[in-house]
Amino acid sequence: MTLLLQLGADVDSRNSNGITAIEILFSDSMFERGHISLRARLLLSWGATSNFDRDERKHRLSIAREWGYHKLADLFESELGGRRCEIVNHSSRPELNGKTCVADEYLPDSNQ
Repeated sequence: MTLLLQLGADVDSRNSNGITAIEILFSDSMFERGHISLRARLLLSWGATSNFDRDERKHRLSIAREWGYHKLADLFESELGGRRCEIVNHSSRPELNGKTCVADEYLPDSNQ
């Protein structure tokens, strides 16, 4: 999957039913198979989005937690969770400026 994304595959491409890869991963059948965290984190780091409405999103997050994927659910729930971000204006560690990282959590009150 990594290679496909590096070669330009659309992280939000849809199957014939209009469902994205991240939406497929957040299903009972995929949770039952297990080991989805790495794939979901990879997709999120490449900017994957879903078209879940508010109720469906809450339901999918609930399912993730039922299967024990609490950290993944928290990451998916967060505004920038799992997204790649560029570090800018880091005065105490200027060597990090211009580097990219993957955000675990967005803190809206501090805009960080």
